[in-house]
Amino acid sequence: MPAQLRFAIALAVVAASPRPSVAQGNVDEGGFVVCLGEDTLAVERYARSATTLESEIILRFPAARRVTYRAGLGRLGEVRSFDLAMVPVVPGPLAPKPSHGRLWFRGDTAEISLTLNDSTRRLKVAARPGSMPLTAFSHALVEQAILQARRTGKDSVEFDWVGVGAPTAYPAYVARKREDSVLIGFFHAPAVARLDQQGHILALDGRATTAKVEVARVKAIDLEHFARSFAEAEQTWGPAGPLSPRDTVRARIGPARLMVDYSRPRKRGRVIFGQVVPWERVWRTGANAATQFRTDAALAMGGHIIPPGQYSLWSIPGSSGATLIINRQTGQWGTEYDPGLDLARLALTRESTAEPVEQFTIAIEPAEAGGVLRLTWDTTTYLVRFAVATP
Repeated sequence: MPAQLRFAIALAVVAASPRPSVAQGNVDEGGFVVCLGEDTLAVERYARSATTLESEIILRFPAARRVTYRAGLGRLGEVRSFDLAMVPVVPGPLAPKPSHGRLWFRGDTAEISLTLNDSTRRLKVAARPGSMPLTAFSHALVEQAILQARRTGKDSVEFDWVGVGAPTAYPAYVARKREDSVLIGFFHAPAVARLDQQGHILALDGRATTAKVEVARVKAIDLEHFARSFAEAEQTWGPAGPLSPRDTVRARIGPARLMVDYSRPRKRGRVIFGQVVPWERVWRTGANAATQFRTDAALAMGGHIIPPGQYSLWSIPGSSGATLIINRQTGQWGTEYDPGLDLARLALTRESTAEPVEQFTIAIEPAEAGGVLRLTWDTTTYLVRFAVATP
């Protein structure tokens, strides 16, 4: 267990504030601490009975928020109804607006109502029976999906995640890995949950997913400690902002005007290349939406001619070098890579940095007879030189 996660857990169990109130009877209680590297993203406390799951979550990003929900449960632990409210921890003109969402599962349809300010949006989403709501780093809901799957007696159960306000459901699954662990599908990659004999999550490793989080269970949790801590930080330095903010790089190399639009994840105490970004696998070269690249002049780059136009950039990092992929598809999310639309694959040179670089950075710099494109993060820079192509 990382030291920062142990520290967050130690804080979490200093004192237990009152649990959510559920109907009298056998009540299953617990909490979760969610970390991304050195940063605590969220803490959660829940109470579960045979018919109800209630939870309260304190979130740090992109601004401090308090989320509460109540889920009505069926005989197999399936969620039949879901009522969620979100309010800012620090009120004010820059705070996120309070919102209220409701969801009902009816057969193969999820009926959703989402209210923000005085405006209410209603929609229906196709969702298989047994589907689950997904919201705001709630691992009590992830645990509920596991408990529901275990009750079927099957080694693998498919279902859909349904976000309150999301226009479509997302296919997922729970699959037995070992007697004490399962895989849970999360947007193209699984998380691994270690379980106790009753099916409770003891720890969850989501480093292979796009969220990259690690989660630990705690018996009791002081939500108000974290609410105060997040609020004080926000009042001092402002809202935390997105985990991976979007940025744009513009440069002029000779007659060519170039642009890169990308998201910038942070190191957060982690080893990046070879761990957070695995070796020899296609990476979105940033975070969130796919990284976009535009040139208004033809470029000679890595033995290829890149015509004027807009592209997406992908990469395959390696321990000695890397491959840069220039792809014709644009505007897609960063998990939607289509190799059939590759324009070119270029060799990147690997160099070490003098000091670790906290935030992933793409730079376009002038160089002899042209320019250089640099991808830098942690202690590594990958680069390729280019020139404006002669007509």
